Amino acid sequence: MAKATKTITQAMQYPSRYAAWFTTTQALFNTVASFYFEVITAHEQVLLLSSHKALHALETLTHATEENPDPVMPLDVIAPQVPALFRRAAIHAALGSAHAFETSLQKWRARKEKAALKKKRFTEHPRFPRGPGIGRRRSTRASGKGALRPPFFSSSGQGRGGSGSTFGS
Repeated sequence: MAKATKTITQAMQYPSRYAAWFTTTQALFNTVASFYFEVITAHEQVLLLSSHKALHALETLTHATEENPDPVMPLDVIAPQVPALFRRAAIHAALGSAHAFETSLQKWRARKEKAALKKKRFTEHPRFPRGPGIGRRRSTRASGKGALRPPFFSSSGQGRGGSGSTFGS
């Protein structure tokens, strides 16, 4: 037998000056998460790695240390001295958005192929990521009539790879 529960909500009470701090922190988090989404866009192979390895790879690409003084895409250009836990939370948010977009894009391609097999007109467009720091992305037209090219991911769904990437194929 189910037990009844009651949720009690209570507004947080804090000095009004804290509201500005919360807003600034949220804006910084969105900026850092968006930056990491762009890094993932440039280095799609990161999505093939486990969460722990992807975190390490993204930190190697963006965070300067004694062992890695010149990262490929330094985060310090966007936001200097971001705390480690804050940076890692933004990385995980960006990875989540990228994985969700990849899944959504694969499903969209399957629906498009299914419609093509049935010789039906397909007017649906893929949904682009929304999340922390990630606004709605607009599609760009590739060469050819009406060819849709999403911001990343090849037609095989495996990513572009390409030069400049630190990950092997």
